[in-house]
Amino acid sequence: MSKLLSFYRVLAAVMVMAILFSAIPASLVTAQEEAPPVLILPIDRATFLPGALFDFRVEVHADEMPADFSVTIDDQDATEFFGAEATQESWEYGPEEGPLTPSQSLVWRGLSFSEPGDHTVAVTAGGETTQVTWSVLETQNAGAKNVILFIADGMSIAEITAARMISRGNSEGKYNGEFAMDQMEEIGLVHTSGMDSMITDSANSASAYNTGHKSAVNALGVYPDTSAETTDDPMQETFAEMVKRTRDMAVGIVTTANWTDATPAAVFAHTRRRSDQNLIAAAPLDTELMPEVILGGGSRHMLAQDTPGSRRDDDRDLFTEYEDAGYTVVTAAADMEAAMETTPPERLLGLFHSNNMDVWLDRNVYTDNVAEDTDQPGLVEMTTTALDVLGQYENGFYLMVEGASVDKQMHPLDYDRAMAELIEFDEAIAAAQAWVQANAPDTLIVVTADHGHGFEVYGGVDVAAFNAATTDDEKREAIGTYADAGFPTYVDADGDHFPDNWAVDRTMAMFVNNFPDYTEDFQVSPVPRVPAIPSDPEDDSSRVVDNPDDDPNGITLQGNLPVDGATTGVHTMQDVPIFASGPGAEFFGHVMDNTEVFFGMAYAIGLDPSAADGLASAVIE
Repeated sequence: MSKLLSFYRVLAAVMVMAILFSAIPASLVTAQEEAPPVLILPIDRATFLPGALFDFRVEVHADEMPADFSVTIDDQDATEFFGAEATQESWEYGPEEGPLTPSQSLVWRGLSFSEPGDHTVAVTAGGETTQVTWSVLETQNAGAKNVILFIADGMSIAEITAARMISRGNSEGKYNGEFAMDQMEEIGLVHTSGMDSMITDSANSASAYNTGHKSAVNALGVYPDTSAETTDDPMQETFAEMVKRTRDMAVGIVTTANWTDATPAAVFAHTRRRSDQNLIAAAPLDTELMPEVILGGGSRHMLAQDTPGSRRDDDRDLFTEYEDAGYTVVTAAADMEAAMETTPPERLLGLFHSNNMDVWLDRNVYTDNVAEDTDQPGLVEMTTTALDVLGQYENGFYLMVEGASVDKQMHPLDYDRAMAELIEFDEAIAAAQAWVQANAPDTLIVVTADHGHGFEVYGGVDVAAFNAATTDDEKREAIGTYADAGFPTYVDADGDHFPDNWAVDRTMAMFVNNFPDYTEDFQVSPVPRVPAIPSDPEDDSSRVVDNPDDDPNGITLQGNLPVDGATTGVHTMQDVPIFASGPGAEFFGHVMDNTEVFFGMAYAIGLDPSAADGLASAVIE
């Protein structure tokens, strides 16, 4: 067994044991009635790279610090251990209607560990001691120069299977082709839960991939404390920040969402509230982490508040500020193509929609749905453009590519649009693989999801019979199961991996396990779906009801979600797949926690932030 595999198995065992015995209260403990609750951030069993920067906060929930209050690391005073002074702060927290709880806090900023090892953090307050353990992991080097992380937001194994059926077809039980991701060297599974809940959101999970630390729903690059301020929570340095600070590597962000949305923002942002999108849009300028490439949507967060379409609350014109910082700024596909005609720009900012970009099915089939920003590039074009820019940098690069609207279409139960987004996502992977083979074979490619949706296919639908039926019971008889399911009748005569016609005579019975009251006809919708609406248009929290304008010919389904505002489906707890190829890919061929993805990328390129050159000395053979 290689040293690499031995190391990975030990790390996996540590993570599994940690999960088995995990509980958030390990770092938020009331030992007995007279002792105040204590919160320690980072939490118990947090893992670090040597030299990675982080903040350390201790809260004591009391009117004042107890007389016996102390904080030690391995029995040494924390201030002496880190050689850094703490800042004392205090506030109250709790619901608006009260009661409020007082919090006394010490926070140390910009700390790091210089070498691997385990550490015990002990906080004494009110006669009781709360302890957590932290582990600094040894770094190794698998020889990769670059990392490309593909994230299909909301992608599950069942969604991949359904999209493959639509894209490649199946003859007598065998697929007529495989996805690009299917053919990668390694495959594993990723646990997605956050520190606060078994069900994650995209901010929390993408943050784990980019920092190696757990976080909470809505949080980016921080451990959530109890203060009301969203930008003072203890931060963890991101992968992008580390490779820029220590290796001068280039960084790229490509997304089909608003570029300040959760997953792309996790590459560089630090906030407790993912909705701080104006702050996030300015963060690369204000913190001097300047990605060489930013491509996606979200121009509304770049415009001064008096500009039509702006969502900012200040007068900053971020497009001008980014231009002044050396970016070539483009807002249409033709402009992006023109910018790449000769030598690629050193920095490229392309925002092609005021918010999230339009989805593949509307850009290419139901084009009347694209009301503005009609010249948008696809994910393939954005990915290859980003690679051509980043490939100029001799120190290597980290590129995050998000297929955001798999999730954004799964939420409103718009399965056909979600499937098209997933097919396009796989096409982008194929394009990246071709680029890597031609230009940079020393590149690790990782493909995964941040979370899943409870999606499945359980049969085939005879569309003519379904549409001819007049009752729900008759419509249900048009759904074939087992031998009667058959195969869908999509055709791809032009070989572009997308159906030539999405309105076919036999479709799949696609479904999720959580939904509001709505109707379903198992057929492509010519307009984006809005399955449910509040019963009172003036009150978003009113009881949710079926939208009568959405799929009026469908089967009526009684929902199983809360009725006070849940108009779409939600995320689920399932493990998500992970695929990898290139140097260091073997790290990902097992079941892992989402925080391990960060360490896998770090080991692939030999990232050691404690070293003078940021490079690990131990080479994996």
